[in-house]
Amino acid sequence: MSFILSYVEKIPFIPEHWNVPVAQLISAAAFVVILYGVAKFFSWFFNRYVSGLLLRFKIERWAKAMQSHKFFTAAGVVAAAIVAMHLYPVFITKNVSWLAAVMGKLTGLFIILSFSWLINAGLNTLNHLYGRNPNIPIKGLVQAVKIIIFLLTALFVLSLVLGRRPMYIITGLSALAAVFSLIFKDPILGFAASIQLTTNKLIKIGDWITVDSAGADGNILDISLTSVRVQNFDMTIVSVPTYDLISKPFKNWSGMYDAKARRIQRSILLDVDTVKFVDRPMLDRLKKIQLLSDYLKEKEAEILAFNAQRNVKENFLNGRHLTNIGTFRQYAQLYLQSRPYVVSNDPDFTLMVRQLPQTAGGLPLEVYCFLNTTVWTDYEALQSDIFDHLFSVLPEFGLSAYQQPSGRSIVQGIKEFPGSSVKA
Repeated sequence: MSFILSYVEKIPFIPEHWNVPVAQLISAAAFVVILYGVAKFFSWFFNRYVSGLLLRFKIERWAKAMQSHKFFTAAGVVAAAIVAMHLYPVFITKNVSWLAAVMGKLTGLFIILSFSWLINAGLNTLNHLYGRNPNIPIKGLVQAVKIIIFLLTALFVLSLVLGRRPMYIITGLSALAAVFSLIFKDPILGFAASIQLTTNKLIKIGDWITVDSAGADGNILDISLTSVRVQNFDMTIVSVPTYDLISKPFKNWSGMYDAKARRIQRSILLDVDTVKFVDRPMLDRLKKIQLLSDYLKEKEAEILAFNAQRNVKENFLNGRHLTNIGTFRQYAQLYLQSRPYVVSNDPDFTLMVRQLPQTAGGLPLEVYCFLNTTVWTDYEALQSDIFDHLFSVLPEFGLSAYQQPSGRSIVQGIKEFPGSSVKA
């Protein structure tokens, strides 16, 4: 400043009482020009040499991400801000109070905003690299940190402009806490939910989830601070509030893909009127089925020994006898075990055919097993093959599937009723 003042004093057409203000204006202008030059130089240096150093060490992804989000440019501006902290007392004095006050606030704003820009660029870089990474879904956390940085920046800027300490501003704003909590309700809830979802690894991008309350059933496209975008299998996109995945139940199918197996849990409804004991002709016919042959021979010998021990001769109900539904249940179990695409030798994957409580719609015989594929089309085709076969062999066991009578079947029954006046 004194160096510039000595030259200003030698200018003949400037009045003496203007020497200090003019010198201060020139000094302030020089200060701005120097900072601009420093910012341009360091931005060029970081973009050219630091990024080149990263490329040399084969960190190409980081280099490109930092360049695309202007991280190196922001770093150059921060370097200029650091220089401003040291040069400010040299170029700006308090001789002209109003100019010193203005330059002080502008310099402070420059320093605050430059550091804020650098942090924001760093967060954008992290989000670019890991925001869509299925294993590190940090987009929600990055957005939450951005909000915090924005609030802190606004706090320091307001404090600088008003000339008050930040705690004074915070104390004054505490009265508006209720209003802020209402305005930022979704981000606050989303921030808490994002932390829980990320730390507990409940979801990640690419997971298939089902959220019945939101009508979502598909793959996760994006996880942000306030919402999770899901693309349904009909190609529609549903936005589910992040907090709903903590407060409401949802199903994540990723465990199925990890296990590389998918469950079948489906029932055949049998007509109870067709359930009966196995007679000799049916037994002889069923013995010809390879899957059942050994089972029926063993079971027949066991039943004969049991009945002979108890001298069961006349009353049919006093002894043990095979039933067609029990034999069919065993056949279905053996049939599943014989299929190469059914997981049958792993204790972690249950395989059974069981009878459920009777309903008005028939007697459910449930097939519970796992297929060794998670491909949707393959799973549906194999499941259909299993039930195609089981439905087809029901008559061999004297069984029939139950279905509610249609209008056509009712009319047909009336026609066959003796004395019916309904014409064919």
